[in-house]
Amino acid sequence: MHWPYSLDFSESFYAAQMCGGLMLTALLLFWRFGPAPARWTLLAALWVAALATTFAPFEASLGVKPGPDQLRHVLALSAALGTVAAVLAARPAVALVALLGEWPLWLVSGFVKESEAELGVLHLAWLGLLLGLLARPWAQRPRVTEPAQAPAEGSYRVHDAVVFLVATALAAVVCLVVMHRRDGSGDEWGYTYQAAVFAKGHIYAQSPRCQPYLQSFYVFESSGRLFSQYTPGWPLFIAPFVLLHVIWLSGPVSMGLMALAMARLGRTAMRGFGRHDAPPAASTVRVAGTWAAGLTTLGTMILINGASRYAHVFTLALYALSLEALFMVATPGLSAARQRWWGLVLGSAAVLGVATRPADGAFVGIGMAALFVYVLVRRRVGWRAFVMATVGFAFWTGLCLVILRLQLGKWFTTGYSLNAVIHPWNVVKYSMPQPREWKYGLPLATGAYCWWPCSMGVGLAGLAMLRGRALGLVWAMALGCVPYIVYCMWLDLGQRGYDWGYGPRYLMVLCVPMAVGGAVALAPLTVAARERLTAGRSAFARGGPLALALFAVVCGWVRIVPLVWPTVASHVQKHSGLNAAIEALHLKNAIVVAQEGTTGFDPH
Repeated sequence: MHWPYSLDFSESFYAAQMCGGLMLTALLLFWRFGPAPARWTLLAALWVAALATTFAPFEASLGVKPGPDQLRHVLALSAALGTVAAVLAARPAVALVALLGEWPLWLVSGFVKESEAELGVLHLAWLGLLLGLLARPWAQRPRVTEPAQAPAEGSYRVHDAVVFLVATALAAVVCLVVMHRRDGSGDEWGYTYQAAVFAKGHIYAQSPRCQPYLQSFYVFESSGRLFSQYTPGWPLFIAPFVLLHVIWLSGPVSMGLMALAMARLGRTAMRGFGRHDAPPAASTVRVAGTWAAGLTTLGTMILINGASRYAHVFTLALYALSLEALFMVATPGLSAARQRWWGLVLGSAAVLGVATRPADGAFVGIGMAALFVYVLVRRRVGWRAFVMATVGFAFWTGLCLVILRLQLGKWFTTGYSLNAVIHPWNVVKYSMPQPREWKYGLPLATGAYCWWPCSMGVGLAGLAMLRGRALGLVWAMALGCVPYIVYCMWLDLGQRGYDWGYGPRYLMVLCVPMAVGGAVALAPLTVAARERLTAGRSAFARGGPLALALFAVVCGWVRIVPLVWPTVASHVQKHSGLNAAIEALHLKNAIVVAQEGTTGFDPH
């Protein structure tokens, strides 16, 4: 389960890269912008980038020695073709953006080392962005108001209930079949311990006399008090599952909540449009929600995280819910009841995001705070929404601060601060990455297959299509995610080249903008395939783009899963092997002695 989280890095990467190219091709076939030469030029650019890393191995198989900078020049060619496509499409603004982007891409390609796959994904993502800028899907016509939800859309209760249940069921099956309802790390046990303490109605446990012999790596002792090093957000969510003796279901339920939140956010992004744009059809809005939920639910390692006791999927759910609530409180004409509800959701979800994963929640909160201040200054937020957001924010902030105060004996600190005393080698460090280490801070290649079918290229294409009020979501996500990427690049916890876990989980919050953008880009393809039956167009023109996109999703998933899930299964089996043996022997009130390395992870 160590980086690159796969039995075969090359095969996993090629599967994701080729299928990403197919999905972008589907978008290009559907969004027929500009003259045919512009579209064919951009198609050539996409596939030069997608196949760039295969040219050197192919030449080597023929006995031809490739040049040292061949990949750099091939990728530069793909970027140049993207610029030419914008020129041929007679879109000067996009052409200028494309031209200005070529220089930093050229510099990056020469600076980073041992990152050929990452550079290929970066250029494909860049071309996806250009594709989105060139494709403007909505016709222009005057419009005055933009409601939170058009009456023609109907109710989403059944749709969202199905989304929640399907995502929960899929994660539960993975938890049962792949992970056998067990944890695979000391982190998960730390969360489990604190949740069990909360379930008993306590903030911390009393340290027993034999504690020096029963130490757990992420459970700390301070002044006779035992508690997890982690902030209380995720353990508070798990506690009811501990009480009901179904703790293994906590992860799958968080997966269901994440899918539900993503469905809502996908519809919100699709519903946003410019002041002079025709609104998208109700069917398109509904399908966008389905795509947003599906892209995240099927994510190869997102599903694994949803089956585990890690907090990352819950963080995604809170992030998506916060963005949705922020958009709703700024919606004109919102009823008093909905103002109060969405204000409370906004304040609560934002704080719980920080209380679950402090760095993730704090950084993505930068973008949400900036957008909230903007809409507040523009007087778009009703006083009821503002009051309830403040109430939710104050309640959860106060509760979490009190819990930490009782655990640690002082205010405004967390269990992480004890690392310097208990595990001094494990303290948070920051350093500038070496040229070959940048790929760990922004996992372009590993993320491409660990998060498939979430695709950075498709996501950027969809985000580039957004405008109107939906652009607020883009700005909020950009202002939060970009600083967080920079933070993770400088974060040095030994994860550079050796990181272990259920995929590149530190950057999993990037799946939210990728899935939202992907939903916006793919929803019109789906609706067109159903509604153009009498439009007089060929079968290929009606359903070909959607068929190609679905083919890419399925083929990528079927190829990648057998390469990444076995690494998780083997690790969890070894890590939990001792507990499994104890359960098989039905031992009670016994001390079990095991030799160092039994768990296969660390001696603790």
